[in-house]
Amino acid sequence: MQPGIQFSVLGPVRLHRQGVEEAAGQPRQCAVLASLLLRAGRPVSLSTLVEDVWGDEAPPSAVGSVRTYVYRLRQALSEQSDSFVRLVDGGYLLHIKPEDLDLNRFKQTSAKAREARNSGDLALAADLLSESLGMWNGVALAGVPGPYASMQRSVLSELRLACAEEQLACEVARGRYAEAAAELSALLVEHPLRESVCGLLMTALYGAGRQSEALTIYHTTSHLLRQRLGVNPSPELQQVHERILSGRFQLPRGDSRPIIGRNPTTPQALAQLPAALPSLVGREKEQEQLERLADDAEATSSVAICVVGGMAGVGKTAFATATAHRLAERFPDGQLFADLHSAEAEPRDPAGVLADFLQALGVRPEVIPETTQARGLMFRGLLANRRVLVVLDNAWSTDQLKDLLPGSPGSMALVTSRVQLHALVASYQALPLTLLPLSQADARSFLARRLGAERTAAEPEAVDRIIECTSRLPLALANVAASAVYRPQMHLTSLADEYTASGSSVLDAFTSEEDPVLDVRASIARSYRLLDPEAASLFRTLGAWPGTMFAASDAANMVPQSEERVRQTLPRLIHAHLVSEVGPGRYSWNQLVAAFAAEQAADQSRIATAFQPSGPELGLYDRG
Repeated sequence: MQPGIQFSVLGPVRLHRQGVEEAAGQPRQCAVLASLLLRAGRPVSLSTLVEDVWGDEAPPSAVGSVRTYVYRLRQALSEQSDSFVRLVDGGYLLHIKPEDLDLNRFKQTSAKAREARNSGDLALAADLLSESLGMWNGVALAGVPGPYASMQRSVLSELRLACAEEQLACEVARGRYAEAAAELSALLVEHPLRESVCGLLMTALYGAGRQSEALTIYHTTSHLLRQRLGVNPSPELQQVHERILSGRFQLPRGDSRPIIGRNPTTPQALAQLPAALPSLVGREKEQEQLERLADDAEATSSVAICVVGGMAGVGKTAFATATAHRLAERFPDGQLFADLHSAEAEPRDPAGVLADFLQALGVRPEVIPETTQARGLMFRGLLANRRVLVVLDNAWSTDQLKDLLPGSPGSMALVTSRVQLHALVASYQALPLTLLPLSQADARSFLARRLGAERTAAEPEAVDRIIECTSRLPLALANVAASAVYRPQMHLTSLADEYTASGSSVLDAFTSEEDPVLDVRASIARSYRLLDPEAASLFRTLGAWPGTMFAASDAANMVPQSEERVRQTLPRLIHAHLVSEVGPGRYSWNQLVAAFAAEQAADQSRIATAFQPSGPELGLYDRG
């Protein structure tokens, strides 16, 4: 036998001669070699090798191919063709020394580690198990095809996991809690349903003085077990949990160390709602709908979800915040709040929102999982058996929301969005609630509460003119009220004259340099930017329409496209709450939105004029 050849299966199949790696052949040849290596000392029939490599899909040429692979292996392994692979009893027998295969060395070293652990030498056991794990070079039999290799990969992966678990158990037993907790956290993310790893991690965290995190891990794993497998935690894991709660947990070793926080964890108060308006005008019916929804969720042990929609500036955030405060007492375990767009009006990554929520729930940053899915599972696990209200403002899509929704019965999610979230309604049975501009009476009441009833009653005609130019939009009304409050000596008639002055854009009156959120034009622009080029082009073209009501045929007459094509495009404007469908083929939009569309059309026309004849294409519906 040629000396000095060693084989590896704890990773890609490899062979080394005198420490130098040599090619083991193409993937199916490696599959044959793996089958012989893992059955070393036993003959393997030709038919078994065929089945190992191809399973039930072996081609007619499979037998000849296996014979070729064996021949090549003999050539690669030894100058004497039968030194390693011999034909015995009608099968092929691979003859190697046990120590020439890394799997055998792994098993031998692991066995010595168990002997050391049983004798009480935990340090030696931990070192030997670390040595065993160091023999791995990735996934066992990586890249090797065939059903036999697939089955053996699962077996060997379990061996590796058990070894890693045993090594970390030794570290915990030695009192090396902080070091073990870091590795166990990573291991549990990879194997979230492995209760033994969860129990070890809870022990390590408790030993490191991180009791609240240990309890968090337990609740997350418990939730996963019930959600995915429909089972409760094992009695052993429940016992670890109960002992940590009682503060009488006897640590395996090292319990003479000072342990921080042995008292049961007190859940942190969750009160993240922004300040609500002193009063909310004209939304009583909608608030009553949400109260009934919350009642139904409690009665049926379900999760209530409502998505509040409406055009830009209609007051979605103010409504959601005020209603959340009104409902807060129904959710004794707290309220969470997140704004789902960044300062640049880009969608926030749900992973970042979940990290904020988890820290609010008491999870230390270093324990928070890396992936969004894992964070979502931990989040729902922490909310298990708790009734909370989660307010998610300015959502962009259902995908952004799915990991942020609570899962515990009786909880509620209140979502606001400037687009229609059909998937949330269809898949999660969310209640869609669309806010409209205020009625004339409610708009009058809005101004009276802000400016004082005496001041508005003194100039009713001016109040009506202001309401008309604001299109009864709460954001525009708030801008007017703020201006009037700062000018208490000014008559409302003079203020109305300013807003309706000839030559000025109606949107100019409702701008805010201090806060873009309060700028009506900027608010509509955020919805406009959501449109695809074809819908944006139709939107600009409609800016030339003289009124706020139009038919699909009217829109078609304004563009060089068929009415059918226009009907296909209009739903995208409805989706962004820029246009409303008031009947079959009949549409309306707010005059402030119409004014914004006219501005965009004028801007586009100026751009086209400046760059003709080689300027950029303006869009499908724009005229040159």
